Amino acid sequence: MLNDNGLLTYFKIMVKRFRFLLAFSFLAAILFVKISPVNASELSFGRHAAFKSIKIPVLDTIPPADVMDVVSAAINAVNSFDIAAVADLYTPNAVIADDEAPYSWNGPTAGVQWINAVEKACKENRLSKLKGVIEPINLYQLSTDNCYIVVPVNYTGTLPGKQGFAVKGAFTFVLRRVNDKWLIKSQAWMQQKAITGG
Repeated sequence: MLNDNGLLTYFKIMVKRFRFLLAFSFLAAILFVKISPVNASELSFGRHAAFKSIKIPVLDTIPPADVMDVVSAAINAVNSFDIAAVADLYTPNAVIADDEAPYSWNGPTAGVQWINAVEKACKENRLSKLKGVIEPINLYQLSTDNCYIVVPVNYTGTLPGKQGFAVKGAFTFVLRRVNDKWLIKSQAWMQQKAITGG
């Protein structure tokens, strides 16, 4: 019978063996992996008939759907100034920063306050048909209860005299899993010109 020290030693050995087998399996799989050009969110083992039907999701290139649902709902709410769509998306201590006055909002109604401020700015500048389009995600990090994601967005609209409006930038979100639901803890907008100068 193993005592506590013996059990701990046995556990450490098993963890090392598991890590070795996992690393070996991963390295062996690399030799046979091809990334499908049509769907780069999956890996397939196409060179070997026995493995042709195996597909493994690549989690570091495509954020989970439940995270994207929350982020998309917040961004798309601007398209119609839909405060109901954002009413339950934020944590009680959420913080939003944007380039519309008063530049920051906080608390559980931060999303509603932000949408109202964007709508007010659009009215004051006579900007109509504002539409944000989410572009491909290049960066996100995920743990069990936290997610950091940078979401590129291209906003377009119409100014008086049918003059076009276009702004590119990115939202940086931090989401927290609360009661098995992703909520926005922080959200910050930065125009592309703030980084590139153009």
